[in-house]
Amino acid sequence: MANPPAEKRPGSLDVCVFCGARLGNSTAVVAAARELGTLLGEAGHRLVYGGGGVGLMGEVAWAAYRGGAQVTGIMPRFLYAAEDADAAPPQDLRLTATLAERKERMLRVADCFLALPGGFGTLDEVLEVLTLMKLRQQHKPLVLVQVDQAWTSFLEVAAEIGRRGFADPGAGDLIKVVDSPAEAVRLIDAEARRPRVPARTARPAWKAPAHPAPPVARSA
Repeated sequence: MANPPAEKRPGSLDVCVFCGARLGNSTAVVAAARELGTLLGEAGHRLVYGGGGVGLMGEVAWAAYRGGAQVTGIMPRFLYAAEDADAAPPQDLRLTATLAERKERMLRVADCFLALPGGFGTLDEVLEVLTLMKLRQQHKPLVLVQVDQAWTSFLEVAAEIGRRGFADPGAGDLIKVVDSPAEAVRLIDAEARRPRVPARTARPAWKAPAHPAPPVARSA
């Protein structure tokens, strides 16, 4: 069900939540998804997520909606039927042509990113944000909600990439890790109260170095 976007309330954030389109096999993770959605709604924030009403995504969205949050779903058209979008809560539904366009829109509209456990799509979204942070293309917080040790292996891989010299040491420190949905919401609440950096003083976007033009061959 599509609802028109509502006006943003002062102090509220557009919080993008990455998580699985399946429930997984951990009851603790499912409970965390519901708690996170409820807390976002009660705090007056707005949920941005991948659309649909199934899996952890559906649990977060319904809990946020019932908690009073405005919900924005961003979903590729080819997933609209497959992920049971009609079972989703009332929301501002935005359909995209591709998964890449979905990610681009989510990254553009969100003020921060929270990640619950999920599958390959969730990893892809987290890595997209992390890579852009590393390249100084975006500076919005990325927070992993560590439930049932679901992110432990990922964090070990991130550290190993640095140890092997394929990333700067400490690159994984760009990710904030918390142990509960309540900690995640407290963290983004603090972010909402932090003064915003004016756009004109923000870091410049990374640009490829200019290369000199090749010499023009001259005829003898």
